[in-house]
Amino acid sequence: MKAKETPFFELFNLKVQYLVPRWQRRYVWRETEIHRLMDDMLAIADAENQARPHYGGTMITVQESSSSVMKVYRVVDGQQRLTTVSILLACIADTLGADGAGGDLTPEDIRDDLLTNPKKPEDRRRKLRLQDGDEEEYRRIIERDSPGSGDGHVADAWRIVRKRVRSENVQSLIKGLHRLRVISIVLEDRDDAQQIFESLNATGKPLTEGEKVKNWLLMGLSEDVQNELHRDHWLAIESALDARYDAERIDLFLRDVMRWWTGRLVAGNRTYDEFRRWAIRKGRDNPERRPALCAKLASLASLYGQLTGTAATQPSEEVKRELEHLRAMGIDAHRPFTLRLLWDAKQAGESGRDPTRLVHTLGYVSSWITRLWLAGHSFTGLGKAFVKLASASVPDDEPDRARCWRRRMVGVQDQRNAVPSDSEVTEGIRLNPKYGGKDTRATRAVLCAMMDREAWGEAPSCGKLTVEHIMPQTLNEDWRKDLGDRAEEIHGRHLHRLGNLTLCGGKWGSALSNRRFEAKKQLYKKSSVLMTQRLAGVPRWDEDAMRLRAEELARDALTMWPWTGGS
Repeated sequence: MKAKETPFFELFNLKVQYLVPRWQRRYVWRETEIHRLMDDMLAIADAENQARPHYGGTMITVQESSSSVMKVYRVVDGQQRLTTVSILLACIADTLGADGAGGDLTPEDIRDDLLTNPKKPEDRRRKLRLQDGDEEEYRRIIERDSPGSGDGHVADAWRIVRKRVRSENVQSLIKGLHRLRVISIVLEDRDDAQQIFESLNATGKPLTEGEKVKNWLLMGLSEDVQNELHRDHWLAIESALDARYDAERIDLFLRDVMRWWTGRLVAGNRTYDEFRRWAIRKGRDNPERRPALCAKLASLASLYGQLTGTAATQPSEEVKRELEHLRAMGIDAHRPFTLRLLWDAKQAGESGRDPTRLVHTLGYVSSWITRLWLAGHSFTGLGKAFVKLASASVPDDEPDRARCWRRRMVGVQDQRNAVPSDSEVTEGIRLNPKYGGKDTRATRAVLCAMMDREAWGEAPSCGKLTVEHIMPQTLNEDWRKDLGDRAEEIHGRHLHRLGNLTLCGGKWGSALSNRRFEAKKQLYKKSSVLMTQRLAGVPRWDEDAMRLRAEELARDALTMWPWTGGS
């Protein structure tokens, strides 16, 4: 390992190229980090001690090749600063092009000496090469080909920097850049780049768990293999999870995979450590086995995307309906187990050909979760229960896997999260408030499921519907008269219960508001939601009407999400 203090400009002055390898994270700096760097440049330009350098962190590279005409380095640490300073230089060159030279720098100096290697082939022309979508957005900036176009972070960075580089501050920015220094460290082959990379990124903007896993999977492999795995598998993971610019989705996917594979309730911030240790224990850590591991993760991501609704490939209509309801409920503790169910069905060739057993098992999961919510029971311990299920084995000679899983669900439960009885579900619907916070989402999911079942494919899209209070949230004098002497008591008791809630089109919200029930009924008659339409036939909306409707909804719920014992 060789370390030395280096002026930032010297990193680019020679015939050189810096490559961001496939195992690296994408460019992730946002406004806070970009503004901080630019503020630093302006501050040091105005500092009293002009001889004092400003240190901008560490630049760590691995030299890939060297010749008399060009050196090529892979970037271990420093991608964010390299990219941001390069974008800043491009914006400075554009500004100087309009307003003249900047001291010892001209626009040509910046473009031909600091940002590019003129007359070199396309793959060696730009002195900094990023990866995938980042690279295309960066190329447009450097080549002035619709710079800033795109929806990635690199294009965002150009738009942020471009607003701040003006003719009145360009000289100060150049002066600040001249004083910027880094500690440049060039690693030798024997240095552990992964360990150094992780320890350095423990400070600053932390790596996500998914970024660490990606680094571990690709680092140390040949460039050709890295490119192949990244192109064929990692990009497939990002696509299936719609996670190109949302790293948290990959983190959640990998966390749930590790919960399944380890049988433990792995914490989100421990996913990478658990993944690495699991791979070592299973002998999956050697380079020869990483391609197969990448391929399996990509296959799992395509299934997990069916759970999240982001995958391009969809399961059968029956499976899709069960997954959509679970997703709509907003309770995701089941995902390690349901992912395992989808994987088992795929391996057995069942998911597309004959999904009956899979549909039955998903139906048990749906009943369990929905009944817990309807009864108002706690979800404490549910995540642990599903993790235990996910890691459980099923005998190869088991004739009915769906029934086997159902028995295991009964066996896993404790008093806190056992499937509620019919009477508990009915009581929960009658008495528990179901509006506000996460309850509103689950109420919408339950009512939409009831609407779809009743309409047989003719129901409106649930995405266009909202949860409506029949008795309004604010009582006016008309409603007080309609409810009688106990109006305040009735309002406080029944307002947010399921019996007083229905579905309406979003445009109706302000129209319905706190109108009298007789006026609301005229709009209810026109509703395409049958449960709402039927309200127009109710003579008056009082406590008895709300209790009667709660009982009707309870009967529907018990039919849709049944549970009949443990055998």
